[in-house]
Amino acid sequence: MNKVEVLPTYAEGTMPKNRLTSTKRIPNHAPSQLLASCYAELADYENSLALLIPLLKTPSVTPDEIRTLNIIASEIPESERPQLSNEALIKMMFNSLEFMKDKKHANKSNLVDIIHLTIAKLALATHQYQLANESLSQVKKNIKNTKHKELVAWLAYYYGHYYDQINQQQLAISNFRTANEMADQLKLIKLSSLVKESLSNLYQQKHRYTQAMDFASQRVELLLPTDNYVQQADSLLKFAILKRQNKEYNQAIIYLFNAFELVEKKHKMLLAYTYLELGRTYASMPYDLKKNAELAQKYLQNARHHFQKLHRLEQETESTLLLAQLNIRSQDTGLAILQLESVLTLAKDRFPELRVKAFEMLALSYELSGDHQQANFHFKNFHSLQNAIKEKLFALQQLKINEQFQLIEQTQQQIQLETKNNELLLKNNRFKNIAYIVLALLGVTVLFTLFIFIRHKKLVIREQITRKKWLHHPRTRLISQQAQEYDQQYQGRPLFYALVHIPFLSNLNGSKGLFSAEKIEFALGQELKNNFSQHTQISQVRDNQLLFIAEQEHHGEAKKFAQDIEYFFQKFAENYDLDGRVSTGIVAFPFLNNVTRAIAPERMLNITCLALFGACQIRETVHESSWLELYAIEKIQPAFFDGDLWLLGQAGIDKGIVKLKTSHPKTPITWPEISR
Repeated sequence: MNKVEVLPTYAEGTMPKNRLTSTKRIPNHAPSQLLASCYAELADYENSLALLIPLLKTPSVTPDEIRTLNIIASEIPESERPQLSNEALIKMMFNSLEFMKDKKHANKSNLVDIIHLTIAKLALATHQYQLANESLSQVKKNIKNTKHKELVAWLAYYYGHYYDQINQQQLAISNFRTANEMADQLKLIKLSSLVKESLSNLYQQKHRYTQAMDFASQRVELLLPTDNYVQQADSLLKFAILKRQNKEYNQAIIYLFNAFELVEKKHKMLLAYTYLELGRTYASMPYDLKKNAELAQKYLQNARHHFQKLHRLEQETESTLLLAQLNIRSQDTGLAILQLESVLTLAKDRFPELRVKAFEMLALSYELSGDHQQANFHFKNFHSLQNAIKEKLFALQQLKINEQFQLIEQTQQQIQLETKNNELLLKNNRFKNIAYIVLALLGVTVLFTLFIFIRHKKLVIREQITRKKWLHHPRTRLISQQAQEYDQQYQGRPLFYALVHIPFLSNLNGSKGLFSAEKIEFALGQELKNNFSQHTQISQVRDNQLLFIAEQEHHGEAKKFAQDIEYFFQKFAENYDLDGRVSTGIVAFPFLNNVTRAIAPERMLNITCLALFGACQIRETVHESSWLELYAIEKIQPAFFDGDLWLLGQAGIDKGIVKLKTSHPKTPITWPEISR
């Protein structure tokens, strides 16, 4: 019976001529297809096929039927679907593509490209490299100008396998890495797992175990957060194999038992493989030979038993072969010979790689037991089968070399065509270049002018912003002393200049933290504006110094003005658990009553600093808030204060023409210039 004849088909004469355009309602089998894919992900191919085979039609022409065909071809291994070979599925898929060729809606979901990718996968599995290349090239052409990043990632993945199979490892690695990067960006877990496994296998073949283990480890980490215990166990198994090949036997055992815990009661096939790898690993250990040989024999017997129950003849044969190898190592050649004869019986004409090992080991066993005739006989069988395998490998290698030559030839042809095309483009563009240059120069001129204009505008805006920032303190939002216009303050009415030193502002960041300090200083600025009348102007001299300029008629004496300031800071400090002690230096303006303009307003800050100097000394001595007022006696010659008021103010104190009032009159004050 033909392998496809078991599939449900339309009865002869009843199938519509074109089911794609038939008005009959076509059923949607998406739920069944999704469930089948889930079974396939868990390696439960029997249940997956049980759902898909009834949905498959020959030929498959509707999108729903084609998706069914694609799931079978792409997700179920050939060994699990003996009624559907890879070659048969390739033919069926080409038939489906013929039906879809002239249908405009057929590729809206990229179904044509997906089918081509699956054909490429099947073609690579059957060593049809030319067909694989053609299918991949078709997909590349179809999605060249689209934004289907997921398809681009899958295309890079299959190109990686194509180049790997024709021995172009550098191109394979490049495409795999591209696919890996895109899969991680797009969070395509299935593709990411497949690519990491492929990269690990590729580096493993090149005996570059560090890189192989790196990608295998990435795959394990990728799959651990998922619920797919089958893929988790598979990733752990392959990671353990790499650890064993890198002679990290203890690590390999740990990962194998982790995989064992995942599948012990859930997945018989993976459990059998875990037993097989445990046996192989213990058999590879170069220490505790007797103990490890016993453990290896135990796990290999378990593996053979499970494979036998699962009707996995190749794996059962491999387990028996490994058991025989252990028996040869322990000099039990009789049992080894029985096991190796069993291997040949099980394998028959299949599994040439296993049979060639069996012949070689039989020759060795008979030689060790002294039967040289049988040893010679089996050695001849080994040699004959080995030559047959080499001939097949040589033929396959020739096929790969031919594909490489074809690829090189296609590349050369493509380069030649591109060269000719470039020459034609150069000729056609020769007369356009002058016009483009002129337009470009004009454009550059316009852009440069625009750039200069925009840059100038930005500089003006930046200057305005900077000026605004400069005008106010960044935290308190109080006007900066440098931006203060003193002339506007004096309108013929006497003023008080009070320079206040606030110690708690000096280390506010350290005591309260940056963010809390910013909030406190902002609140201070707002409270100052709210608590002092519009007749008082407050500016920031330094981070911890404020200048109050107020009309004397609103405060009376300097003492009351200073006490008002002290009271404000005491109350404010209590609200934020701060030390509210402050020092205030006060000077009245005009400083010389008999000559109003003898000392200009902008010079007042210098003598106010002198008053603050004395007030700070008092505060440090008495540990309380303090204030100090400097005032000049009547009828002083204005020329005396023609110079630096800091120095002249101290000279005036020394001569008795500048007097002072303080909150603590009996506290001594040391003036720096006087004490010299």
